[in-house]
Amino acid sequence: MIRPDLECHVRDFVADESDALIFTGAKGAALRRSNFQKAAGWAASVAAAGLPGFHFHDLRHTGNTLAAGTGASRADLMARMGHGSTRAAMIY
Repeated sequence: MIRPDLECHVRDFVADESDALIFTGAKGAALRRSNFQKAAGWAASVAAAGLPGFHFHDLRHTGNTLAAGTGASRADLMARMGHGSTRAAMIY
């Protein structure tokens, strides 16, 4: 299920093409590591959410932890994260 605010974003800002970008920079180009924090207003957003110190990469860990909690197999977790070894997947 997609959150209502994300549904609104997709409806209002995302092109109808199947390969359209969901989030873009100010000029419509892909967000890059070098411009993401500023373009997304990340620091202000996490502060407003009451999550000081929360890093974007933490979402990756959160997603895999939630997947593991719903019964995803080790192979599923490895595929989701692009891990080649079970050691990395075992963190979740």
